[in-house]
Amino acid sequence: MVFRFWAALLLFCLASSAVAGSATLQALRADLASGSLKPVLARQALVSIPDKLLARWVQDIPIEQFAITGFNQNRARFAARVRLHFVDGRVGFLRLEGEPGPDYRLTGLYDYSSGLELSELIAYGDQFNHGQGKAFLTMLHKRPDAPELATLAADHPMLQALWLAQCSGKPCEEQALAAQAVTDKPALWQLEKALDADLEDYRKISQTLRGALGDDPYLWWLEGQQALLQQRCEWVQADLARAWQRHTEHRLLADVALQCYMATGPGGTEFLDQLSAALGADTLSAAIRNYYQQQGTPVPTLYQPWTVPGDY
Repeated sequence: MVFRFWAALLLFCLASSAVAGSATLQALRADLASGSLKPVLARQALVSIPDKLLARWVQDIPIEQFAITGFNQNRARFAARVRLHFVDGRVGFLRLEGEPGPDYRLTGLYDYSSGLELSELIAYGDQFNHGQGKAFLTMLHKRPDAPELATLAADHPMLQALWLAQCSGKPCEEQALAAQAVTDKPALWQLEKALDADLEDYRKISQTLRGALGDDPYLWWLEGQQALLQQRCEWVQADLARAWQRHTEHRLLADVALQCYMATGPGGTEFLDQLSAALGADTLSAAIRNYYQQQGTPVPTLYQPWTVPGDY
């Protein structure tokens, strides 16, 4: 799981030189290039929030690299879809919108990993200073793994999402994930729950995320990783193979697609031929050998010809 943002404005991919040269786009790139989300969050125009208070709500994870995978604007509004690569190896997706210009202002932010929406967080604002809200925020910072948090966040999807965002990549993530309520917002955490439950639910959620984030190879990669972890490769393997065929330059996607292919048991070998042609016979043979060594099982007879370097 990881970071934040979306809203109602339809998003289109970069298409024209006018958009490519957008002052808004240039400013957004500069902010993200800082390696932190702080410059972006400082642009929010929803309400005046002290930096210290905003820092308590939203953890700042160092950004190693980023990609703006969709951008659109007119005179009054802009919308952007952003993929973030964090220094710890995790990947997250943002959806943001606002008023365009070199000094752009944000009015909508959404984290596709946790389902946290900044406008909802800010609307809850004063309630963090007393009663249940204060108890939740205090507990979240002192004991993020406390079981009491589930009770305090019950019937408050925004608090549940905040808990998950704060626990992303930490030991308390499993507890926060278990506390998430059903929602019609697209969120990456839904994949894990769906893969643990029902094939039709999984397909519906996967399609919804694809509609929101596009045919992003890193989204397929995350999906494949989760399927491997939950031993559901039979649900996703064919889709992963087709996704890699659309993104043959993506080595991480090739790796997870190969692992899921082998996890489903010996079948046809056309996919191995395609991987060998794209990656090279030596690379493929090493990947197959490494996979079965890690599993502690021999390479199936059907796949053994592909373990001989340089033969295919």
